[in-house]
Amino acid sequence: MKKVLFFIASCWLCFACKHEKQVTHPGDYNVFLKPEFLQKQLSRINEEINFWQKRLDADTGSFGNMLELGYHFLHPFKTTGSIRDLKLADSLFLRSSQKLNETEPNIFYTLSQNAITQHRFKNAYKYCVQGEKQNGSPYVARLLSFDALMELGMYKQALASIEQLRDKTSFDYLIRKAKYEDHAGRPEAAIKLMEQAMEKCDSRKNSGAYKWLRSNLADMYGHANRIKKAYEGYLDVLKVDSANLYCLKGIAWIVYSHEHNTKEAKRILNFILTQTNMPDVYLLLAEIEDFEGNHAMKQKYINLFLQGVNNKEYGAMYNKYLVHLYADELNEPQKAIDIAKEEIASRPTPETYSWLAWSKYKNAEPAEAMEIIKNNVEGFTYEPATLMKVATIYAANGESGKAKQIFKKCLKSSFELGPVATKSIEDAIDAME
Repeated sequence: MKKVLFFIASCWLCFACKHEKQVTHPGDYNVFLKPEFLQKQLSRINEEINFWQKRLDADTGSFGNMLELGYHFLHPFKTTGSIRDLKLADSLFLRSSQKLNETEPNIFYTLSQNAITQHRFKNAYKYCVQGEKQNGSPYVARLLSFDALMELGMYKQALASIEQLRDKTSFDYLIRKAKYEDHAGRPEAAIKLMEQAMEKCDSRKNSGAYKWLRSNLADMYGHANRIKKAYEGYLDVLKVDSANLYCLKGIAWIVYSHEHNTKEAKRILNFILTQTNMPDVYLLLAEIEDFEGNHAMKQKYINLFLQGVNNKEYGAMYNKYLVHLYADELNEPQKAIDIAKEEIASRPTPETYSWLAWSKYKNAEPAEAMEIIKNNVEGFTYEPATLMKVATIYAANGESGKAKQIFKKCLKSSFELGPVATKSIEDAIDAME
């Protein structure tokens, strides 16, 4: 009888644990897994593009028509990841700037934002400076300077830029200070700032600002292991923007990383692939196949990603992924080293230095990797994926005590890192016991 009761109790506990871990419900988001939402959105976008294209064709010298057409070409990229449309927008902004003899500051500010999207961070800062020189808004210049300087690894200068703003309660200040706090390893402070910013735009829920803020706050909640709040945030955005693929991807990550429901995560991601040109979705599928032990399918998705990014128009936008693929999957660490060095030349940040260190480690150069870590990475970043590399390199250099300490810290970010990385960390700790 005792054995029966124990078995029943054990089953109940297993069910309770599983139920407690369950956050998502397909009934909440199935309605958004329909192509018509994106098709309607793209139809409206294309109508606007055709309208402004006809106006420009009728008056090819009109910088105003060029600008409007450029702005409308940005929408397909934001919606489906169409790099061609992003490049077309850029070319139209450059042409309109030339028409005005490079004197219109707002065009430079737009080019600065576009350059950040394309990971051309030095150009982003240069355009921002040019805009201010042409009597552009000092307020906008401070904001865009912060954006570019953070990407360039010039964190003190970035903070100094926004600290010049008078209104420390403005939406623009709050979201940027939150980014700085997150970089500085103070995620809860960053979340509070984002929540304050949210209070300023709740009344206009269909605005681009609301959708951007709510989805980014959802990301932050996830990183802080507040999974239910992350899920609710993604759903909130989908309720006002049913074609928001970024939020569907966020839900897919929760389903996979938190709930380990790989079948459902793949269902969501495969739907996204029918709607978007963004190659990184293939890498998410590759990771899930790795977790399931399906190595042939994992390789298939890696190959599809490589085919997708084999487009010069992407520039450096996917270099982060390429470094890790060459170092970890394709056994070509020298290629990874070369890309990492290019990235450091473009933006010398703790993250890009960690890529070089990791590539050196994978190239059987642990001592060189350790030197890079100590000089340029450790103490300068709190990103768990980077700290995982730091710990691995410490272990390779015989400093298992330090490695173990860092690995245990990484385990607190298991949701952000994902099940594959978490298992790798747990195995590394076990090997050091």
